[in-house]
Amino acid sequence: MANWAEHPEEPEGRVEARTFAFPGPLEPDALPGTLVALGLDCLTGLGELPKPGRKTAFGVVPVEAAEVWRFLFAASSTGGAYDSACYAAYGRLHAWRSLAALAGAPSDAPASAVEARVRACTWYRFGADTPWFHRVVWDLGVLALSQDRRRLAVLAATTTD
Repeated sequence: MANWAEHPEEPEGRVEARTFAFPGPLEPDALPGTLVALGLDCLTGLGELPKPGRKTAFGVVPVEAAEVWRFLFAASSTGGAYDSACYAAYGRLHAWRSLAALAGAPSDAPASAVEARVRACTWYRFGADTPWFHRVVWDLGVLALSQDRRRLAVLAATTTD
């Protein structure tokens, strides 16, 4: 995904990657409100969370790690609207590194340690109707909540033609 934001001649690509540490465990039902309160660029302009029972332009849904892997691999291997693709082996490498970083694994961790960290996390996708996102096929929002629920990693990306 780094290549989505590396082309100054095509300013439509944006990536936001951040991690947050919490003093106590973050409850899954508090995740949407917490995410909005974190001051993420990708959620600027979202406004207030809607009242229960009303439709929203913002959502957080749990997903399996394998689904996150597929999102990351597709983004890496196919590229975005104007970006060059990394294709098979390099696409897998970039997706692996992104998944490992989201899970909080050290960059030099062996594959077995990365896999254990990834499996220990709870994974989510999120989407928002904000000016930051282009709301096209290349939008991506991924969250990784650590096993102790005190570390949250956020990856958001968007690009368009």
